[in-house]
Amino acid sequence: MNLTYLRLEVVRVLRNKRVLVFSILLPSILLLVIGSPDKHEAYQGTTVAAYIMVSMGIFGAMSSATGAAGSIAVERGVGWNRQLRLTPLNPLKYVLSKVVLALVLVLPPLTVVYALGAAFLDVRLSAGTWALVFLGSWLSALPFAALGLIIGYVAKPESIQQVSGLLFFLLALFGGLWLPLDQMPHAMRVVATWTPAYWAADVARAPLTHGSLDGKAVLVLLAWAVGLGIIGIRRFRVDTARA
Repeated sequence: MNLTYLRLEVVRVLRNKRVLVFSILLPSILLLVIGSPDKHEAYQGTTVAAYIMVSMGIFGAMSSATGAAGSIAVERGVGWNRQLRLTPLNPLKYVLSKVVLALVLVLPPLTVVYALGAAFLDVRLSAGTWALVFLGSWLSALPFAALGLIIGYVAKPESIQQVSGLLFFLLALFGGLWLPLDQMPHAMRVVATWTPAYWAADVARAPLTHGSLDGKAVLVLLAWAVGLGIIGIRRFRVDTARA
């Protein structure tokens, strides 16, 4: 991984205030609106407020992680890939840099959403549970960082917002971030288990009820990250080869 390239990428993305505001503001508003009624009511071994807080944290993490798609599409449009071919930055280093960048960008929405949950929704967890929930939510960004890379190299620059927006909406829906799975029709529940969003939510919520991360969910999530990462590397190679 090229640290200089990563540093430049972080600085460049942080200057895009619209991306940061969207990834922080939307899940925060949804948390305060949806999570306030019946916030202390018990639900699936925890409280409604805690359950929704984690869901909105994952929602913000997904938004931040997949946000790389837009920047990649812009890079393609201005011919940045042609410049990358002249540098020692190989495909693996490029993908790793984008993934690490996504993990950095996920931190602000997670921090704000969980702070709001504790301050305004009275979510009370032990220090160990807070740490595991935050870690699980942070790890959940991995497959979506790779997915953003793929979208950026598959979709055309002029259609990137529509493609990523639709896919993001469907993943959030089937991942149970807006509607709990037990309230979905059976067919939707079956489809949900085949999406990375479902396993991301499972990883992040497990500490609320079990006090630890779900090993199976973590492995499935990592498998999604590796699989999508390999596809992302292949798309980078194909795109730079014809740039």
